Amino acid sequence: MAPRFVRSTLLAAALVALTPACGEKEVRPGLILLSASCAGTQPLAGVTHLRFRVTGPGLDTPRERVSTVNWTWAKDVPTVPPGADRVLEVRAYVGAPDQGGQLVSLGRSSPFPVWAGEDEPNPQVRVLLRRLGEFVPVNLASDPETCSTPTEARAAHTATTLPDGRVLFTGGYRPQGDGSRPVSATTEVFDPREGTFIPGPDVGARAFHTASLLPDGRVFLAGGAESFAPVTLQPTSRLLDPETGARSDLTPKVARYQHAAAVDAAGHVLLVGGRAADGSGVFTAEAFDSASGRFVDVAGEVRRVDTTLTVRDDGKTFLIAGGADTTGPAPEVLAVGFNGTDLERLLNVPPRLRVPRVGAAVALLGRPEETPRPLLMGGFDGVDPSQGAQAVGASEVLEDVMTVSDGPALMPRSNPCAVTLPDGRVVVLGGRGTAIGSTYAVPWVELITPHAGSQPTVLGLPLMPQPRVWHTCSALPDGSVLVVGGVDDSTGEPRANTEALVVMPPPRD
Repeated sequence: MAPRFVRSTLLAAALVALTPACGEKEVRPGLILLSASCAGTQPLAGVTHLRFRVTGPGLDTPRERVSTVNWTWAKDVPTVPPGADRVLEVRAYVGAPDQGGQLVSLGRSSPFPVWAGEDEPNPQVRVLLRRLGEFVPVNLASDPETCSTPTEARAAHTATTLPDGRVLFTGGYRPQGDGSRPVSATTEVFDPREGTFIPGPDVGARAFHTASLLPDGRVFLAGGAESFAPVTLQPTSRLLDPETGARSDLTPKVARYQHAAAVDAAGHVLLVGGRAADGSGVFTAEAFDSASGRFVDVAGEVRRVDTTLTVRDDGKTFLIAGGADTTGPAPEVLAVGFNGTDLERLLNVPPRLRVPRVGAAVALLGRPEETPRPLLMGGFDGVDPSQGAQAVGASEVLEDVMTVSDGPALMPRSNPCAVTLPDGRVVVLGGRGTAIGSTYAVPWVELITPHAGSQPTVLGLPLMPQPRVWHTCSALPDGSVLVVGGVDDSTGEPRANTEALVVMPPPRD
């Protein structure tokens, strides 16, 4: 019978092995395998076999070994040649994998280096097994049978993945049973290695704001609603250093919320669209130059509300797609970029969406070597669902500044959360569906995989335990997705989603 919890901590002194083929010293990393969950199906339930797999730069093929569930370090963990960004992956099967066994659980280490020097320490890695496709609460690494929860319930907040893999959550509102929405000024940081949520500094009350990771690791917070009864807007932007907690306040030209933001490789943050306190559209575009610490005037207007904004893989071209002007959904996809300190439109005749939409999501589809392209997903085909606007199921690929092509068909919803995985696939979760004249939160989850020269494919994943809208989704270093916060109004009464959930998609290969 497979054990529920396997934990092996191995000393580094005897971890060195020699490779006869090339004489290059290799090491067998010490492995801590965490295979318990605080809820749901245990990762080793029914498992009979494990596959240990090492990948990384310079390894043309993975180093693999297969064992029974009763593995031993010296026999079953592969040796690893020197190099950077090695990853040790453990796959768990019901049945032998070379005889049609079913892959049911998966875990990956954080990237680790293997040094070539005689006196260099040998790596010790930790792998947390997760059941494939199952949404479960986050668990503590120090006590995997204990669930870990955020410090407070949030909706319309931001989640920013930091360079070290931690996730910074800021602001949002706390959904109340009576429909009130008190706005939060707090932050917290999730550490995926430990499974912990640690409170951070206050950043001023703000919800429906944006948070942009700058090239130097700081986070630029812009706009947001300061309260909802009545609606007042946060008048400041803030630079936050997650490492030191240092903060500095800035004053933008225009206060806004429900806007879009993106940052290019040079550290320019572009802000477009959004709403004023009275609900009218904000069409003044504005930019922040992180190098000088100043706001940059942007000539002309971007007449969009509920639009998307992304940066192409060239690191310098902004694409504005979807959203509505004063007359309805806008079909044009605008391409703009910075020429020095000025923003300029790149095409006089922009391409047009096949399905103009409001409240869509956008994410890059493809690995860096696959020329990733922005994929536009969901939205409403009109401005107001109470006036007949319907959720959109069609997706569209923003091929370049001149071309838009059809993407795969998805479940129809607006305001979903979409995130790009480290392997280039996209996961889209939750959002708002439409009924007759009304909307409701949905639990749908889809995994989109790109293919060279052909249409991306879509795999439906298990539903989230609760429908969610105004939540966040973040790709963690091990390839899983963290889902935090949001609102469930599918039964007519808004309820806060208080659990932080994590799901491991099936591997791409």
